[in-house]
Amino acid sequence: MKSRVTHSIKFNVLMNMILTSSSLLFPLISVPYVSRVLSTSGMGYVAFAQSFSSYFCLIAMLGMTYYGVRACSAVRDDPAALSKTVKELLILLFISSSIVTVFYIIFLIFVPQLRNQSELFVIFGFTIWLGSFGAEWFYQALEQYDYITVRSVCFKILSLILMFLLIHSKGDYVIYGCIIVFAGYGSNILNLLRLFKLVDFKQKQKLDVVRHLKPMFWFMVAAVSSGMYIQVDLVMLGFIGSNYMVGIYQLVSKIKSVLVTAMNSVGNVMLPRLSYYQANNRGNDADQLIAKNFNFVIVCGLYIIAILILCADPIVAILGGNDFAFSAVPLRFVGPSILFSAMNIVLANHMISNSMEKSWATVNVLGLASAVIFNGLLIPFFGVIGAAISISLCEANMFLMRSFVCRHFLAKIKTLVDPFKVLFSFVASLVLSILFVSFMRISNILLSLFVPFFVFSIAYAILLLLFRERLVLELSKQFFHRFK
Repeated sequence: MKSRVTHSIKFNVLMNMILTSSSLLFPLISVPYVSRVLSTSGMGYVAFAQSFSSYFCLIAMLGMTYYGVRACSAVRDDPAALSKTVKELLILLFISSSIVTVFYIIFLIFVPQLRNQSELFVIFGFTIWLGSFGAEWFYQALEQYDYITVRSVCFKILSLILMFLLIHSKGDYVIYGCIIVFAGYGSNILNLLRLFKLVDFKQKQKLDVVRHLKPMFWFMVAAVSSGMYIQVDLVMLGFIGSNYMVGIYQLVSKIKSVLVTAMNSVGNVMLPRLSYYQANNRGNDADQLIAKNFNFVIVCGLYIIAILILCADPIVAILGGNDFAFSAVPLRFVGPSILFSAMNIVLANHMISNSMEKSWATVNVLGLASAVIFNGLLIPFFGVIGAAISISLCEANMFLMRSFVCRHFLAKIKTLVDPFKVLFSFVASLVLSILFVSFMRISNILLSLFVPFFVFSIAYAILLLLFRERLVLELSKQFFHRFK
């Protein structure tokens, strides 16, 4: 196995933020064009196929997104043990992917809603194998975020070029599905090829696949239930509602997903380091890391909620056009889900790194059940607005349950977090911004986006500094120190 360089957390966060920025720019460039070409119907078909197939991908992955990171992080300093672990995990993924593919084909044959768009579902079916053997968990465990970032950005750029070259009419939604698969999973082929350079597959080792089944079980339950409750709003809209509803809501879901990805750009790089700290008895370092992450999430999460409340109409108008105008209403209701989702990720990282996967899985299963109940009750009466409210209620419910499980840990780090200072700054800045915008009566679409954005941003930053919120204070000190 080749020698590796482990970068600092700041470097990893920087790389992940670049990756996140590309994930932000990709929809900002592609969605306005594709939404206008394919309209609500074509976008609805693709969104439903993508969401439905994601359930099978989750099952095939066996929770490897989390378990693989923890298992490989714990032995990353031992090349022989790491090589053995990787080979065992790949064997398990091959078995699970084969079984899941059989069931996926059965669903395509016997479910009428799937047969109507069989081409799309076949295309997205390839993600079962591409997702399983991308070995993203291996590169995250080794903290190779520079490689992950460069590879992902290149594929996104190439996908954008293909999108503008190949999508020109409403009937091109199947091509759009192919491009989505290519953008999201095409780079996983490179991952697998590179894996042969980093792991010695020729070395003869006695493999013990069974040893992973017990600890992996709770990761699988947690990952599958978590992934399902995130997508359950779109899937239930597809079965309970109409394709038009799915088309309207998919824009909301895309914006939400991009913002959640942005929020989790810091949290996602924490798990490998937290697992490493716990494996090496560095619990205090882990606590400090999680506290800083919590501060970041609260500050940024409330900021995003405010921007969605103030700027939902121009955001939808720019990204979707007139056909998606109604998407602005549910977009305002999904804001809280972004904040709670990010806080859930922080607590999940703590639970995973501290071997609390059973509790983590139990909460996720309860979260999935609550998501089905909320959506089942609200979608028939409120349609897409009901789906948006449901996902926010579900994430809030998940956070309350995880907070109860982690109550002793939260009590330990409460002095390191400033939630009330941030909340007061958020409310005051939002009220000021609403009054300012009401007084201005702006009609230009760009001004209606940028004026509330800048007013809230300036007021929020000033109040956080005045209240000496520790994250903003630390960042401002670092900025002025480097500026000097």
